[in-house]
Amino acid sequence: MTDDSAGRAPSALPDEQSASPLFAKLPPELRAIIFTELFGGRRLHLEFMPHPVRADKVGNRRRWRHGVCEDQIATPFGRVIARQHYCLTAARRRALDVSMIFTCRRALLEGIPVLYHSNVFLITNSGSWRLPVDDIRSLQAKMPKHWPLIQSLEIKWEMAVFDRNQATMVPHFGGRDAYEAFWDSLAEMPALSRLRIALLMPPCPPADSTSPALDMPDLYLGPIQRLRSLQLCEVAMPKSYLSASSQDEWEALLSRTGKGQRRISWVDDDSSSVPPAPASTHMFRLLSMARRST
Repeated sequence: MTDDSAGRAPSALPDEQSASPLFAKLPPELRAIIFTELFGGRRLHLEFMPHPVRADKVGNRRRWRHGVCEDQIATPFGRVIARQHYCLTAARRRALDVSMIFTCRRALLEGIPVLYHSNVFLITNSGSWRLPVDDIRSLQAKMPKHWPLIQSLEIKWEMAVFDRNQATMVPHFGGRDAYEAFWDSLAEMPALSRLRIALLMPPCPPADSTSPALDMPDLYLGPIQRLRSLQLCEVAMPKSYLSASSQDEWEALLSRTGKGQRRISWVDDDSSSVPPAPASTHMFRLLSMARRST
């Protein structure tokens, strides 16, 4: 019995999709452009928030949700953190359509790198009820295979003066362990090459001769040295921290954290405070209290 297949070229594997014009006729460079147009090159909000539909008996369970930011990816980071975003509200939320990568195995293999390499992921952490390191660890557990592929990350860490549990959050106010753990978690992202972070802490306290002086630039910027693959690092901090050290000292320390682009910017201290409730909401509460008292 002879083998009729002897001398023939091996048949195409199912994953090659040789019958598909997309994979058979277009080169990988053009396919990458198509994938980027479909679900890449955007700024994506990531937020741990109540789900409006999937609720349990207790109430709305919090889940990680994403939404396409209304700001283009080229928007300066200072403008992104300066305004309030409503991209995750029910009326304005736009989910990223990634259905293309689930059409076949090859689309998945080629689309996943585009999804996590070309998009910028923005995490906003406001208040003291949840540590930023908890956000990072939670996302790592949520997508353990794909989290290491993220190349560009933006973080807005916003603390108000009146927040409770401040000692567990602010490095110079007893929260150094949580701050160090936060940077350790970022150091475990091997592909992270672009980081923009706003450390909007409470205003820097005035110098006190009775307490030991803290090296504020090293305290806040020193841990960035653990991220050895950063090509771009942009840090925004409240202006009051310039009272602790000069502009040159802050810039000099940041420049020592590695090669590539390094930039530090300063924002008004009132930008680091949670905005007050609207007047209409406040008035509604006053009216409700008056009605209950009568």
